Amino acid sequence: MSPDDEPSNLDPLFKPKSVAIIGVSDDPLKFSSWIIPGMKQIGYSGKIFPVNPKRPEISGIKCYDSISNLPEIPDLAIIIIPSSGVKQVLQECIRIGVKATIVITAEVEFGTAQPEVERTELLAQAHSSGMRICGPNCEGVIHLGARNWATFLSHTSPIRGNIAFVTQSGGVGEFVLHKLWERKAGASGWVSSGNEMDLQVADYIEYFAKDPDTKVISVFLEAVRDGPRFIRAAKTAFEARKPLVILKVGRSEQGRKTALTHTGAIAGKYGVYMGLFRQLGIVRARSIQELVDLPLALAWEPLPAGNRLGIVADSGGIAAVFADQADQEGLTVPDFEDQTREELAKVLPSLARANNPLDITALVGPKEFPDSLESIARIILQDRNCDMLILGISYWPQEIFSDVLRALERLHKIAGGKVSKPILPVLTAITSETHRELLSEAAEFKLPVYLTPEAAIAGARALYEYSQARRQGLDL
Repeated sequence: MSPDDEPSNLDPLFKPKSVAIIGVSDDPLKFSSWIIPGMKQIGYSGKIFPVNPKRPEISGIKCYDSISNLPEIPDLAIIIIPSSGVKQVLQECIRIGVKATIVITAEVEFGTAQPEVERTELLAQAHSSGMRICGPNCEGVIHLGARNWATFLSHTSPIRGNIAFVTQSGGVGEFVLHKLWERKAGASGWVSSGNEMDLQVADYIEYFAKDPDTKVISVFLEAVRDGPRFIRAAKTAFEARKPLVILKVGRSEQGRKTALTHTGAIAGKYGVYMGLFRQLGIVRARSIQELVDLPLALAWEPLPAGNRLGIVADSGGIAAVFADQADQEGLTVPDFEDQTREELAKVLPSLARANNPLDITALVGPKEFPDSLESIARIILQDRNCDMLILGISYWPQEIFSDVLRALERLHKIAGGKVSKPILPVLTAITSETHRELLSEAAEFKLPVYLTPEAAIAGARALYEYSQARRQGLDL
């Protein structure tokens, strides 16, 4: 049995066979009314038990007055009731044997003068019974492979992919999820950890590291509550060859204060986190957009042998941007080999210079462009001085983009095969709105199409960082 096949104690959370929703409503203006429609739309095949003593049924499903009166013990209970009643419901879930709970409610109220003692006792009872708690103050859990939509988030047509996302911020989680769908990339799983009364970011990282549907784990991190636990999870991900991309906030004093207020954990010194990330082979994201862009490269591209870029662009200005950005990211743009220059001379006009970056502005017209781009790229992929290939493609008539995509698909197969070099195309004159079909087609054959030079170069940097970490091993 492989590590990915081993049962996890979080399966009842991510892959429940039955779900109870405590506090469910039929009021469309309440979050609790959105969960069942989401589960139905995603095609959840397990049993759903609405719990609301004031309603006979909701969404055509019989309601129950208490979780204790359900016809069977559910794997998962979603709790979305006033905070004053959450403790009692959690104790009831423990008593009947529920294995996982999601507390969407903002907090758990304890009625004594020693709330921490009461919290500790409650957690001890939960762990003794085998129950784990997600939240409170979270937005829930998604696992598309299991068709589990244990959240109040709405969706039209969620796309299943191989990137898992773990977030301590619901708002950031919503951004990343919808950006993945916008790029037609999709997600394997998603979890909003909230205030982490029990389960922490580290637990979810460890779970997705063993999840066969996940290739890359993307994380928004405000603070680590348990250092050894986090290190263990990061090591698990590295050993499973699942790249871990993390955006750590709290670099500024105000950011640290905000993280402390939001999560209740100590944010710690930013520099300490960065050093730890390097030791653990974690790829650092520097913006929430990079929580989408970097995993795309790591999920879909082979790892490079080094940090040397071959660059081709149909705009001199864009080529210069690529070169400058590469320098800022610690990547190099070497001269082509003599053999590469000789081969390029056969396909380029006589006055063209076969330099790196290669500017092919005005060298070919629309009809010739797809074939010329493919021929040039094939030659550069064979260059031993280049570990990765960046292709900058600007404005062309709409019908040309289809031929360009076919050329990119052929190149992607070559680059991902024996050549084993990442190819990162940038289409600077398209948008996710106007070219949905093109992005969708590219996603089908796992090609990360970027819309800005900065995003593509950042993707190349992520690939190099992770490949270097794999060669060197962990420094812990």
